Amino acid sequence: MTPIYLQRGALHSALGADLRAAGAALQGGQRPVSGSFLLHELQQPRPYLAVGGCAENRLQRCDRLLGETLGEQPGGLDDCLLIIASTSLDIDDLEQLIAAEGGFHPEHSTPLDRLAEDLRQRWGFADAFTLNTACTSAANGLLYGARMLASGLYERVLVLAFETPSAIAQQGFGALELISPSGVYRPFHPERDGLILGEAYAATLLAKEPGDAPLAKLLGGFSACDTSNLTTTREDGSHIDWVMREALRSAGVDIGQIGLVKLHGTATGANDRAESNGVRLLFGDALPPLCVLKPWLGHTLGACGLSETLLLVENLASLPGVDYAAEALLPLIAQPTSIAADSLLLANFFGFGGNNASLILQRCKGDQA
Repeated sequence: MTPIYLQRGALHSALGADLRAAGAALQGGQRPVSGSFLLHELQQPRPYLAVGGCAENRLQRCDRLLGETLGEQPGGLDDCLLIIASTSLDIDDLEQLIAAEGGFHPEHSTPLDRLAEDLRQRWGFADAFTLNTACTSAANGLLYGARMLASGLYERVLVLAFETPSAIAQQGFGALELISPSGVYRPFHPERDGLILGEAYAATLLAKEPGDAPLAKLLGGFSACDTSNLTTTREDGSHIDWVMREALRSAGVDIGQIGLVKLHGTATGANDRAESNGVRLLFGDALPPLCVLKPWLGHTLGACGLSETLLLVENLASLPGVDYAAEALLPLIAQPTSIAADSLLLANFFGFGGNNASLILQRCKGDQA
C-alpha cells in the first residue's frame, strides 16, 4: 500500500473539547464524567459519555471540526474528497422530528448522504461519500481514502467521523445487554459487564505528501467481513488473526516490528474473547505492549477508527495503564507507558456484523517524517 499521511486532525469528545485537551486528560489519568440515559425495558439508568461545551447542532459541530482541520485559510477544495463515516448519520435528527410531530410519517425519511451533500456544497469539496460499516466505519474511511489518493482520483481526502446520541443505539445496545450496568468500563477483565457508549466528532486530512506538521503515516491496513455469523466474528480469533496479518502484509512489515497494539476492546464477552484469541494466534507468547482507549473515550462506534487513532498517535509519550492488568485476558499496560515515537502501531477495530479492520500506523516526527 502507498503510505498516506494524516496531515492534520481534530477531535471533540467527552474526554476534552479538542485533541490537545483530550490528550492532557489522557496523560493525567483523568476519565470523563458519565451522564446517563434510561433503559426503557428495565427502567434502569445506563451510562453515556456526551461531548460537552456549547450547544451546537450537528451541522454546526461539523463546520467547526472542518475549520479546525483545514485551518483558517483552507483554499479551494475542488481536489479534495469528503468521506463521512458514522453509524448514526442523521438518525438523531429523525428521532427529534418524530418526537416533535407525534410520530413517524413517510415524508420524514431522508437520504443517508444528505449531510455529506450539504457539507460538500457549503465547503466546495470535489465529491462526498458516506460509509456505515458499524464500528469500523472510520477505519474503513481511512483505508478507502488512501485508495482514492493512491489511484490519483483526488489530491486530498478529508475523513470526518461522528457518533451522536440516538435512542435507537442506546436502547438497542441496552436490549442486547451490552451496556455496562455498573458504569465501570473494563475491556478484557474477567468480570467485565459491557461497554459505555460515547459521543465523538473527529476529522483528519489525508494526502500523499506530509505537509507542514503531519500527525502520522498510514502504512497499511486491511478490512474484511467475517460471514460465519450475522452479528459477530469467530470467537476462535481466526478471522481477526487473518485481518491483522493481511494488514501487516499490505504495509510490508513483520510481526516483530510492531511496537504497540491498540486493541478494540469493547468489554463485551464475544468480542473480547475473539480479539484475545486472535492476538495470541498472531503474536504467540511474544506480545508487544497492548493498550485500550475506550475507557477514556467510551465506545464511539462508527467514529472510533478515527477518534482512537488520533488520540493514540498524539499520546505515545504517555499511554495510560489499567489497574486490573494482572487479571486481564491479555497482558495490558499496567502503568503509564512511553512508546518510541517512530514505533510501528497496529490498531484494531472490529465491528458488529463481523466487519473487521486493522491499521498499521507510524507517528510522524515533525520535519523528519
